[in-house]
Amino acid sequence: MKQTNPTPILSSNQSNHLHHTFYEPIGEVKATLLVVHGMCEHSARYDAFANYLAQQGIAVITYDQLGHGKTVKTEKELGFFDANHPIQVLLKDVVIMAETIAKRHPNAPHFIMGHSMGSFIVRNFIKHHSTAFSGVILMGTTDTNFLAKPLIPIFASLNKLAANRPSQWAANTMNTQLNMQLKKSERVSKYAWLCKNTKNRMAYEADPLCGFTFTHNGFLTLFSLMDSALNNNWYHTLPKNYPLMLVSGQNDPVSHMGKGIKKLSKRLLKDGMTNVKTNLYPNMRHEPLNEDEYMLVYKHIVDWILVNR
Repeated sequence: MKQTNPTPILSSNQSNHLHHTFYEPIGEVKATLLVVHGMCEHSARYDAFANYLAQQGIAVITYDQLGHGKTVKTEKELGFFDANHPIQVLLKDVVIMAETIAKRHPNAPHFIMGHSMGSFIVRNFIKHHSTAFSGVILMGTTDTNFLAKPLIPIFASLNKLAANRPSQWAANTMNTQLNMQLKKSERVSKYAWLCKNTKNRMAYEADPLCGFTFTHNGFLTLFSLMDSALNNNWYHTLPKNYPLMLVSGQNDPVSHMGKGIKKLSKRLLKDGMTNVKTNLYPNMRHEPLNEDEYMLVYKHIVDWILVNR
């Protein structure tokens, strides 16, 4: 059962309220899942996925992060995180949401899923809070990005000059670089890299809460999160048998057409992690949950959660 607009939850920035939604099973709660969404999107895009999980006995909580969705007070806040400590605030908000679902279902095993930018947030979060969850799902993530580190000092300077200013050139460059990995005939829009499913891509493009332009502050935060997550110390504090699930489209430009996911999986296994499940889906791009064969992805995630609870 879906429950929107429950009791307000104050962000750790002490200003915004985190818009969130609970999806509760009718009967027994077998497990819970906290969903951390990606860049330039919002939690409502996970509605069908969350409803399906609830039907399978998994309670889900989704929320709009700072700078996204209905958590923003005004349109000017889109793509802006926090003036002083954006990463710390984002991670503290994950703590707040994790505590919320733990109090709601104290006897259930808890899982967390981060998509894209959300996967980098989860990787930074989990190295200090592994006991909060029984397992982690990283979707639309990667192990390789050569742009993050050199761009950090540039955006650090821009952030000091005009933190709230949207960086259109950075957004255009990112979309172009991602699209360039697709075949020329597949580059039907600047967001073609997101998914092959035309209906879902067009819905993204038509959504005023999607595809907005990140500010200098937003890009600095994104690249800093990526740089921290990609140094791979995030899993060194985890037990070797800690359940990890990697989910990606084989044609996802963010993971360099699957190469980044394979590299991450190999690294985890090489370093002794013994419970790593890697699902690489053919003919899918960055958003497996929005592709034609989404139900296959849904079922694989449910099965993995129930096996590892």
